[in-house]
Amino acid sequence: MKLRSVTFFLVVLSAQFALARDQATGYFDHTSVDPVKLLPGPPSADSQEAREELDLMLLIQDKRTKADVARCQSEVHLKVDSFQSVFGPWFTGQNLPRLAKLFADLERDSKRVSDVGKNAFRRPRPEHEDSRIHVPIDDETTFAYPSGHATRGMLYALVLSEFAPDQRQALLDRGREIGWDRVVAGLHHPSDIMAGRVLGQALAQSLLADPRFQPELAELKAEFHAAQAAAQPKAAQPAGR
Repeated sequence: MKLRSVTFFLVVLSAQFALARDQATGYFDHTSVDPVKLLPGPPSADSQEAREELDLMLLIQDKRTKADVARCQSEVHLKVDSFQSVFGPWFTGQNLPRLAKLFADLERDSKRVSDVGKNAFRRPRPEHEDSRIHVPIDDETTFAYPSGHATRGMLYALVLSEFAPDQRQALLDRGREIGWDRVVAGLHHPSDIMAGRVLGQALAQSLLADPRFQPELAELKAEFHAAQAAAQPKAAQPAGR
């Protein structure tokens, strides 16, 4: 009876620890990655680099197409489906509910980290620095540096690379595109995106090195491969004699 009571106590304690971890910090605590220490400060508003960034954004804006705007709008809320261009139409939250939940949790938790950087660096959005910048999609009210979308695009791409290492480059390209589309949409300077990519890499490294995440990662891989197999066309049956 004593052994059974001790075992029960340890199980309950473990569950309470996991719950407390999830509610307080999620996948990243305040010591995981410090964006203020990790990232250099953004270019000052009166610097040559900052002026060149805005000039580049105006050139991009002049060449922006309706298709570009539609793609940028579709990425406002990143989800599993945002990586269909790599995996195909089967790659949905409906087919991958555990992965969809992970993306939602990582969005929440990574925002906590990127917001620390935003509130420390307090860089205005490009449209507030140059009235010629026009944002054709859902706008933002937070600070610009680092880009949360670039952070999550890289974070998600690196996690997905654990499921499909043979498609790692395509996933990284898609993760980078998600970030760069925020420049196309006029919401971020290029250096905001570069900083977000660095932060996303650091968060992915922290997550994938965490032994507490490994059991969940194994379950996510199993879900991914099962959904992928279910989406494959069945082999043609041999014709009857």
